[in-house]
Amino acid sequence: MKIIFHGAAKEVGKSCIEIQTGDKRYLMDAGIKFIQGGVEYPKELDKIYALNGIFLSHAHLDHSGALPMLENKNLNCPIYTTHLTWKITNLLLEDSYHLEKLKHIHPAYVERDIKKVENDLRYVVYDKEYTTGDGKIKFQFLNSGHIPGGASILMDIEGKKLLYTADINTEKTNLMVASNAEMLQGIDILITENTYGDRIHPDKKDSEEGLIKSIETCIKGGGSALIPVFGVGRSQEILIILSKLDKNIPIYLDGMAKKLTDLILKSNDPYVNNIDILDEMFKRVIHVINPKERMQIAKKKGIVIVSTSGMVQGGPVIEYSKGMIHDEENFIILTGFQAKGTNGRSMFEDHLFYHDKIRDPVKAHVRKFDFSAHYGQDSIHHLFEKIKPKHLILQHGDIAALEAVKLFCEQNDKEIKVYLPDIGQVMEF
Repeated sequence: MKIIFHGAAKEVGKSCIEIQTGDKRYLMDAGIKFIQGGVEYPKELDKIYALNGIFLSHAHLDHSGALPMLENKNLNCPIYTTHLTWKITNLLLEDSYHLEKLKHIHPAYVERDIKKVENDLRYVVYDKEYTTGDGKIKFQFLNSGHIPGGASILMDIEGKKLLYTADINTEKTNLMVASNAEMLQGIDILITENTYGDRIHPDKKDSEEGLIKSIETCIKGGGSALIPVFGVGRSQEILIILSKLDKNIPIYLDGMAKKLTDLILKSNDPYVNNIDILDEMFKRVIHVINPKERMQIAKKKGIVIVSTSGMVQGGPVIEYSKGMIHDEENFIILTGFQAKGTNGRSMFEDHLFYHDKIRDPVKAHVRKFDFSAHYGQDSIHHLFEKIKPKHLILQHGDIAALEAVKLFCEQNDKEIKVYLPDIGQVMEF
C-alpha cells in the first residue's frame, strides 16, 4: 500500500490523501485552501480519470472544495459520503462558486461540474461495512463528532486497518455526539488532524457562560450584540446556547446559517445532539428575508444578530458590522478561530474593520470565545494512548502543532512510528 499527500501536509487546507493498492487509486477528501487573492487546489495530483474512488469525510470546503475541479478533469469514479454531507457540500460549493465569480476569481471549473459531482455520489450510512466495487477496500463511515454528516473513515486494505479521522472531536458539544474512535483496536495506520496539537481548549462551560454574560451585559448597557458564525456547525451550536437567553430578547438569524440549519433539522442525523432545542430556536428566531432590512436591523437596540461569515470576510455580517462598529454600547462576539488577515482577527486585535477600501475604527466592544469543533491537545494525546497504532501520521496542522504532538508521542510510546509527511511524499506500508 502507498499513501501520498496532495495537501494538508504541514498545513491546514486542501486535505487530499491518495491511497494506492495494486493498480487501484483512491482519494480521501479533495479540498481547497483559501489564500490571498484566490484558491489553492491539491498538488501533484494527475491522471484524475484513472481514480477508482473518493471517500468524502465531511462538507467543509478544505475537504470537499476540489471535487468540481476533479470533475472538470474527467473524474470517473464513485464518491462515497453520507447524504447529509452532500446536501451541505452542495450548498457550500454553489455559494463558493458565485462568491469567487463576484470577486473576479476564476475557479478551476464551471458551475455544471458541481452537478457532475452529484451524479458520481454513492451514499453510505454510519457504522455499516461496505466494499468498494473492485473489492480492494472494506470501509466504514464512523461518527467524527465534528459537524453533522461528518465521518472518520475506517478501512481494511491489504490486511491492514487504516483509520483516517479527518476532522474529529472526541468530546461532545451542544450540537454533536462525541466520536468514540478511541474504542477502536488493532489499528495499523492512524492518519489524524492536529489543528490544535499545541494547545488545550478552554473549558466549554466557561465559554458558554462568557457568551451569555457578554450578551446580557451588552443589552443591559443599551446596545446590541452581533455574533459572526460559521454556517456549518457553529451557527447551530450558538443557537442552542442562546436558548438560555431571556425569551424577550429578539434574536435575528441571517445568511447561509438559515438554509444549513434547516437541512440539519430535516436530516435525522443520529449523531446530532439537542435537535429539539435547535428546532425550537429555529422557530423562535427572526429570519431576515429581505437584505434591504439589514442596515435598519443594525440600528436596533436590545437585540442579538447571528449571521455568517464566522471570520467576518463575507456574507450579511459585513453589512451588520458597518452599522454596529461605531457604537460603544454594541458588542461584536467572535465564536471561533480568526485567521491572520481576516476582518475578525483585525477587529479583535487591532479594533479595525476593512470594507469598501476603507479602514474603519471599531468602537464597539469585541469579545472572543472558543467553540471549536476540533479536538484539542489533551484529547489528541488521549486518542493515541488508547488506540496505540503501529504507525501514526500527523497532518492538517501547523508545524508547531505537529511537532508538539510528535514529541509527546516519542516521549511516551517508543513503539509508535510517527510521521510528518510533506506534500508529494510517497509512504509505503
